[in-house]
Amino acid sequence: MSVGSKVYLNILKEISRIMQDDQLEPGDKLPSERELAERLQAGRSSVREALRALELLDLIETRKGEGTFIQQAGSHRLADILASFLLKEKKAKEDVTETRRILEIEAVRLGCERVEEHQLAKLKDLINTAIKKYATGVIPVEEDYLFHQTLVETSHNNLLINIWRPLVEYAKIALEQSLSREGRPDDALEEHEEIYRALEARDETAVVQALSKHLINSRF
Repeated sequence: MSVGSKVYLNILKEISRIMQDDQLEPGDKLPSERELAERLQAGRSSVREALRALELLDLIETRKGEGTFIQQAGSHRLADILASFLLKEKKAKEDVTETRRILEIEAVRLGCERVEEHQLAKLKDLINTAIKKYATGVIPVEEDYLFHQTLVETSHNNLLINIWRPLVEYAKIALEQSLSREGRPDDALEEHEEIYRALEARDETAVVQALSKHLINSRF
């Protein structure tokens, strides 16, 4: 695990500990971004990223001009379980990888029957944008994420999409680490092209094989 990911996880663990130790209830205010950064001796950008992950999971809420608050309990049990799981389980990364693979493969199976032309166009645009960005020396992390999100959206299954989104958002740092490996962006872009062509042809066998290979090579 890199230093960056350790800092990220330490921040999340600290926030979780504060919630428990201070017996904070839904609606209570968390320490400020600045205070968390000082207590952890971490950069505010790292703290901000950790808070954003918790906000995406609906565990906290940022109110402009007021601060960050623990989200009211409601229909977010899945996110709650996921957050706790990723913070505490040593083999969480492996399980996230496995779960992501299951979700995405089943999504593209459905996508072969349900994909719409505008979604195919979006996938192609994301590939082209990623190629251009990488040519300037920038690793196209956001385009990679959006490519996979669009793949899942081709299933037109909202529950599947809502399970996938927080799962992969929460582990986005692993995505960036994967793409940072030497030569990986070039290979990933070629694999995206292969997935796109198979989906465009509505070839279920080919798209499942291409996506499976891509996810294995990604080491997400």
